[in-house]
Amino acid sequence: MGNMIVDYAHSIVGFKVKHMMVSNVKGQFINFTANVEADDIEDLTTASIVFQFQGSSINTNNRERDKHLKSVDFFDIENHPTIDFISTSISKSEYGYDVTGNLTIKSITKPVTFAVEFGGKAISPRGVNVYGYRAEAIINREEFGLTWNTILETGGVLVGKEVEILVELELNEPNGLTLNAANLGHPTLIEDNNLDTNSDDIHQVIVENLTDFVAVIDRNGTFQYISPSFEKVLHNELPQWEREKNNLFEMIHQDDRDTIKNEIKTYSNRTIKNILNSEFRLILNEGFFINVEANIVSINNHSLSHSDNELLLFVMRDISERKDAEKAIYQLAFHDSLTSLPNRRSFMNKLLNEVMHRKSPVSKLSVLFIDIDNFKQINDQWGHDVGDLTLQETAKRIRSIIRPKDVAARFGGDEFVVMIRDVQDEKEVIEIVENILGQIQKPINKFGHAFSIACSIGVAHYPDHGDSPEDLVKNADTALYYVKERGKNDFMIFNKQLEHQSLERRILESALRQAIKEEQFYLEYQPKMDMSTNEIIGMEALVRWEHPDLGIIPPLKFIPLAEETGLIIPLGEWILKESCFQAFAWQNNDFPPLRLSVNISVRQLEDPNFIDKVKSIVRETGIDAKNLEFEITESVLANVNSIAPILKEIQKIGISISVDDFGTGYSSLSYIKDLPIDTLKIDQSFIKDIHENRESKEIAKAIINLANSIGLNVIAEGVELKEHVDELKKNGSIHGQGYYYSRPLKVSAFEEFLKTAHEALLSVN
Repeated sequence: MGNMIVDYAHSIVGFKVKHMMVSNVKGQFINFTANVEADDIEDLTTASIVFQFQGSSINTNNRERDKHLKSVDFFDIENHPTIDFISTSISKSEYGYDVTGNLTIKSITKPVTFAVEFGGKAISPRGVNVYGYRAEAIINREEFGLTWNTILETGGVLVGKEVEILVELELNEPNGLTLNAANLGHPTLIEDNNLDTNSDDIHQVIVENLTDFVAVIDRNGTFQYISPSFEKVLHNELPQWEREKNNLFEMIHQDDRDTIKNEIKTYSNRTIKNILNSEFRLILNEGFFINVEANIVSINNHSLSHSDNELLLFVMRDISERKDAEKAIYQLAFHDSLTSLPNRRSFMNKLLNEVMHRKSPVSKLSVLFIDIDNFKQINDQWGHDVGDLTLQETAKRIRSIIRPKDVAARFGGDEFVVMIRDVQDEKEVIEIVENILGQIQKPINKFGHAFSIACSIGVAHYPDHGDSPEDLVKNADTALYYVKERGKNDFMIFNKQLEHQSLERRILESALRQAIKEEQFYLEYQPKMDMSTNEIIGMEALVRWEHPDLGIIPPLKFIPLAEETGLIIPLGEWILKESCFQAFAWQNNDFPPLRLSVNISVRQLEDPNFIDKVKSIVRETGIDAKNLEFEITESVLANVNSIAPILKEIQKIGISISVDDFGTGYSSLSYIKDLPIDTLKIDQSFIKDIHENRESKEIAKAIINLANSIGLNVIAEGVELKEHVDELKKNGSIHGQGYYYSRPLKVSAFEEFLKTAHEALLSVN
């Protein structure tokens, strides 16, 4: 078995990961070793193949991204410096070979199959037989612990679980036949800068109508030919441009120029040349640039010229619009659309980066958690537009106080968070906090109104009050909570006393995490009724927690905690799946098909995998999507611009959407009519005294009229008295839910209710 010689200068080992911002993250392992032994290099079934990639040599042309790929979250090169592959079996396939072997990443070994294609055979200038092979394999990154837990802005967001490994090898045959270089074929060469321009009419028509920018250059970048599409792509007159510039490299943005030159140099030195793909920026005469993607091909047709300079064909396409779209997606993914501040995801990643790089901090790092006092009253009194203006003005004022190196973000609603970097002592932090408090209290003069606001601030220091982003934000939030408790419009720095006071909360949080793992929850179902016919039309699934030692824990105690900690995401997923299974089971047991309502939190809607999870649950449980309804609280609509696209995706699945607690101040007709909403649920605060309070009657009537005018259903929650039913029925046909009809019921009791309600309806008819 012969040992083939790997031409490392002309071989590549790369990888590609689907990426939210730039289509794909592409990179290479600059340093690798390969050992290929074969009886017949043209028949790989006889071969034994071993690879080793050096993790420290990762290169994606982005330093921050490279740093993260090398970190413990991904390849973890400090503890696992190499990636290894050893072939175990090789068989022929339709397009080449399937090379199966053991791939080891981070000490995790899994079988992987590479699809291998033969790239051709050539003879090098030294007279050696050269064989080209291209191999590709796809792995599940989660199986190898490539979690990318940090969603760095600089690194972007990975989409999906697949990592594609790409290998291009040039193998020199050992003891190959040495031929006289004068007898070998050479790359396409030219003697001067004039090309033969004779062509058929059809070729001329094609060239004249190309929208891509086509050029032929030599290895130095000098143009030999430019297509007529040049004028269309670069918005310039060809004769004038040719006089001013005659070199492609001079047109490439200086930040991209060296990279492209090196790619061309490496490509030109290869013996076997496939298409080279690249992206770069072309500079326009006016000083602007466009983004292009290029396919680069070596021309091997001697009939084109009579020179000794290698020619390269560039086919370039303007991708500036795509790049702009990627920037827009990036803005949406990492910034709050109302204030343009970084959002929660962005801030937490920045904070994690800062903490990770502070192993021996000289200066302090502090986190401020800021909440606008009485923000709901602003919405209620002045309306949604003034509420939005207040948030924008608050963001502007916070930015005016903090320094350029500090980071401010909007977490959602009226919550803002600030990371104060590199402060010398607590006194400096307090000075910044007091300036923010003072600046925010200044009157706002807009829309002919002058009004003042105030805020409360909680402060936590790193590492005194936490050594992780989550702990710092949580403890700053705890300090904020106690500011609110003692009167607002002030600040508090987290301390041990607060830590003891929040011990109960921490114990409850720990118990909640354990409860989710052990599924200590069960569901009850509260009927929804047609008030006109007393017919049951659906049910709302309500979660209950039965702790093995503490007994039943009220939802009002653990649901807000689940929201704050993010545990509502796994808990909500369990609720949705469990209730869908139950609803489908009832339908299979000959109960009438009813619409199942499930509460969905804003944290679930913010989960980038939420839509995929919902689709999976619908498929797994067998429930008909048209019999499923998601209830969202009206407060969710405070971030209508970010929530609306998610609601539309939900509606595409076939699921209805209901707005819970409607009338509490966040929504307006202008928003509601443009959102994919099917039902308005009147908040129970307007129902409890509707039979004796004129204002509650008018509010309920206005909501019902609003819904009817735009074709929405209406349901009243908290219906407890016959007087409630009588009053609501005066406004037309609506639905009701509450203790008047039934309290939430366990599965067996709800089934009895269904039977009784059905029998009662039959007796009336």
